[in-house]
Amino acid sequence: MRARGLKRGGAGLFPGPPSQPDPREERPFSDLLGQSMLAQAFDLGGLLAGLVFASFLGLFSRRMWSIVAYPCVLTTRGMVGGVFCGRLTSGLWLGTMKPCFLGNTDEFKELCSSVMVLSSLSALMMVASISLYGLSWGLRGPDMLDMAVAVITTMALSFLTATPISALVAFAPFKHGLDPDVITYPVSSASSDIVVTCCYTATLALMYQGLLGKALAYVLCSAFLASCFIQLARGLRGEGFRRALREPLASSAVVVLISGLTGTTLGRMSVTVGLGPGVAMAYPALIGTIGDVGSIVGSTATTKLWSGEMEADLRAFRGHAREIMAAWSASTFMFVAFSLLSASATSLERLPILLAIFLLTNALAVGSVVLLALGASILTYKYGLDPANFVIPIESSAADAITTLSLLLATKALMAFWVR
Repeated sequence: MRARGLKRGGAGLFPGPPSQPDPREERPFSDLLGQSMLAQAFDLGGLLAGLVFASFLGLFSRRMWSIVAYPCVLTTRGMVGGVFCGRLTSGLWLGTMKPCFLGNTDEFKELCSSVMVLSSLSALMMVASISLYGLSWGLRGPDMLDMAVAVITTMALSFLTATPISALVAFAPFKHGLDPDVITYPVSSASSDIVVTCCYTATLALMYQGLLGKALAYVLCSAFLASCFIQLARGLRGEGFRRALREPLASSAVVVLISGLTGTTLGRMSVTVGLGPGVAMAYPALIGTIGDVGSIVGSTATTKLWSGEMEADLRAFRGHAREIMAAWSASTFMFVAFSLLSASATSLERLPILLAIFLLTNALAVGSVVLLALGASILTYKYGLDPANFVIPIESSAADAITTLSLLLATKALMAFWVR
């Protein structure tokens, strides 16, 4: 759930160090491919999240909404985590935040408060989105309430666990003289998928433990919403807090609307063609990798646009071809690795069909995501918007939906061919 944007340098949003390389310098394709491979290698952590998902597939499948909500919480929490990581690393570079928990600045405390409130508001919008899409597959009133509690409780537990992990990941490299911009989001994103999956699994298990378990989940949900309401009431008095919520909240509304489509598509897939352990294990890694392709293309395109290296028109597609091919080639290699690892953990007999499904999914998804990422970069550049708040959050959530739809289409096509 990849909401990374530019923090410094090319986009001119934050001042970069004097040693920043000239963005106009032509980099060899091998360097672009190597960096793309390194960035996407972190998506191997998605296999651990997928392993949890596949291991508890029976628990997730007990209700239709349980499957539908899973990619929604992954995507939405990824967006929230991206906002937190982006502002934290920028604050560390600018000196407005310190690399520690105790004795940190008011800006850091304000960031944590705004992210907490953003988590709750995003959760509520996610509930509305899933409920809207749920009309098409028969989501009922009692199930709607349970779904709302499960989603909000998961976001609460994720905030309490994933946010400190992301902060530690940013603090450690900064203390040792490394660039937290390079390390923080890829590492925290991979760990966030695992944490969110575990939190969602624990929440579902709790709600299916009878009346006492469901009551505890309702208490956790209510306590989190009450705490966020108090923080919101206090924070709205400050201009900084309002500004910290304004743009992310706007992009969050688009993200959760798209994530509802992602979840509905995954739910349809589980009903029509089945969601086998091999596909389930690789699913978080697949959507993460395609999201990273869009992130790489979108971020590098934004840098070129702001530096004047590329024009904001259709010529951008040709001028950015090397970066696109590098990211696409790296994703193809990763999809092969996912099929091998997933089949090894589930059933080696399924390797040929898994490999075919994943490669066809890659071919279908990457082209659409590249068009979206470049188009969003050009539009945000023309209107002077912050790409950290718009390009990557919207692109990554759309990438999740596109990848899920591509996975469904590829599975249907190849299963029909295999049967013949």
